[in-house]
Amino acid sequence: MHTMKKLAVLLIAMALMFSVAAPIVSAESFPCVGIVVANDVNVRSGAGTEFEALSRVNAGVTVDVYARIGNWFKIGIGNGQSAYISADFVSVRPEDVAARGSYLAGNRVVQLAKQYLGTPYVYGGSGPSGFDCSGFTSFIYRQLGYNINRVAHDQLANGVPVQKNELQPGDLVMFKRAGNSHVHHVGIYAGDGMMIHSPQTGDVVRYTSIVTGYYNNVYYAARRIIR
Repeated sequence: MHTMKKLAVLLIAMALMFSVAAPIVSAESFPCVGIVVANDVNVRSGAGTEFEALSRVNAGVTVDVYARIGNWFKIGIGNGQSAYISADFVSVRPEDVAARGSYLAGNRVVQLAKQYLGTPYVYGGSGPSGFDCSGFTSFIYRQLGYNINRVAHDQLANGVPVQKNELQPGDLVMFKRAGNSHVHHVGIYAGDGMMIHSPQTGDVVRYTSIVTGYYNNVYYAARRIIR
């Protein structure tokens, strides 16, 4: 009996020694949020370079990550759909995501929209070399994983209504002429009374005030897509 007690004590001591000495192995835990760490990264329909490239995203974009398949992350792209992105270009470290997440979520929309300042207006254009107004807004949101309607008036059905005095960066701002039944123009609120939009033929994507002049007079509604 004495020998058995000594053996039990020895086994306990050995277990404690190994539990202290063994390194803690960190593992990815899903679902989680990741941040893209490179520019022009392909988002594909499957986990491999042989699959179709659905879109491209740039550094700073955050994505919802649901699983890892080999060296590919399965991510959400809105409306319950998913796609894949190389794990080489996405960090899921909480400290990296937290650093980016200190901004309003809508600022991601504005930062991406700013990359297309100066892009020509093209009637029916959906980017990236040319946009009409709703082609621009739908393109920007699509790069961030949100599928919104393509036509300006139909974008009224997306997101939630926001009062003009409660606008935040990234909100959709919509305009309708007096006597018209349909929204004729849409842009992305950038803060400080300004929007980024693709105005009209012969113009380019640029900043414009929505609190003075023409767009103040025809302002109609706003929708918040990212909450």
